[in-house]
Amino acid sequence: MQNRRIQIIVFVFILMGLTMSMSGQTRRDPRGMALAGAYGVMARGLFTVDYNPANLAIQEQYKSYRVLGGIGTSFTNNILSLRSYNEYNGKDFEADDGLLKEQFLAEIPANGWRLFSDLHVPIPYLNFSRYNKAFTSDFIMIGDIGLPKGLVTFLLHGNPIGKEMSLDFREDFLVINQYAYSVAFPIKKLFFGVSFKYLQGFSYFGLNPDSSYGYVKTNFGSGKNYMEGEGYYLFQQSVGGRGFAMDIGLTTQEVDGYRLGFSVTNVFGRINWNKSTIISRLMGNKGFIGDGGNHAYWFQVKEARMDKFFGKAGFGDIFPGGNRSKSDSSVFVMNYPSLARFSMSKWIDEGMQLAMDLVVGFEDRFYSFGAWKWSTGIEVTKSPRFPLRAGVSFGGWKHLEMTFGSGFHTGFIHVDWAFGLNQGLWFTTAKGINICLNVYTTGKRKDFK
Repeated sequence: MQNRRIQIIVFVFILMGLTMSMSGQTRRDPRGMALAGAYGVMARGLFTVDYNPANLAIQEQYKSYRVLGGIGTSFTNNILSLRSYNEYNGKDFEADDGLLKEQFLAEIPANGWRLFSDLHVPIPYLNFSRYNKAFTSDFIMIGDIGLPKGLVTFLLHGNPIGKEMSLDFREDFLVINQYAYSVAFPIKKLFFGVSFKYLQGFSYFGLNPDSSYGYVKTNFGSGKNYMEGEGYYLFQQSVGGRGFAMDIGLTTQEVDGYRLGFSVTNVFGRINWNKSTIISRLMGNKGFIGDGGNHAYWFQVKEARMDKFFGKAGFGDIFPGGNRSKSDSSVFVMNYPSLARFSMSKWIDEGMQLAMDLVVGFEDRFYSFGAWKWSTGIEVTKSPRFPLRAGVSFGGWKHLEMTFGSGFHTGFIHVDWAFGLNQGLWFTTAKGINICLNVYTTGKRKDFK
């Protein structure tokens, strides 16, 4: 029975992963991914957006960039790797007094079993830069879902006595198009840049984190011999929204091979949902659940004990609950989380550059992670036609990330790619992957030396 339960849980998460494996973080760039995100002072041209727009003012060999096509995606969970899946799948969780079951439950973090996936597609020909200005347009999908640790514990272990089990679920699914106009200019020995973003919301579906909660608790002793609990879950959805955000950045001139940078992305980032937009007028308010609006579910466990089941109380008296649609057309506001980034790069040899970034997110939602993340990467351009890149990062939501990538540059056509492993250093131990590919053109400066 326990084997069946663990197989059901794994199967549910695989299904959710397949349905959301095409879901987006902020803008992705193969060069930045291959450097594990240590890209704050390395990015150039249109690729500075979402990293540090001040770099647009740095003189370099290319005066223009234009994206012909590309895609970036990732898929990560915080428990299962191929090795651990093979270790648990099909095994008897009750053998040796449930040793394997206890080991599995111990691996589940306090915030539960979470799965993150994203997709970024730069719109062809609508991503370009020239000298110190850039315009970008990007399709972004983000999915972040999770099962509370209390629910997994209940399914595998039953209900422990005297311990409150949290049933706080995690659910966010966001689809937007991000437009940005960026400009940068020198100020004495510094470069200053800013990006103005318009966020066109296509759709949002998720649990309201401020209004959704749940728990169950089994009492035994001290006059309490019953199970109690309650929960309330508010699903919000909307088709059509709009918002704004901005990036601000500073970068120093290069001194003795060193360059420093600082940026804050998505400052004042907000998306107002249930706004009348072209998308909402074309699609109506047809959402994921029902015919639009929000949906509330609630339950209670009112002193559930054996004598009640054999008495006059009905099932609905012991476990009251229900659901209702809430045709709420009022505007609700969603934060588009900000990130602060401290960056450094150093030429360690001709054609070899080292980069480091320290990034912090201010809330644990979407692409942000509410914690510090340190990244370091190295780029080797001794053969300009075939650049080599590798990086590693620690902290943040993924804890450990190892990446590598390369490219093929011939004439004005450039192709870059990157691949990364999350929460592991090998394919069998990693708990997620990153993939990114970009094809773009460049225009050389005649006055560059």
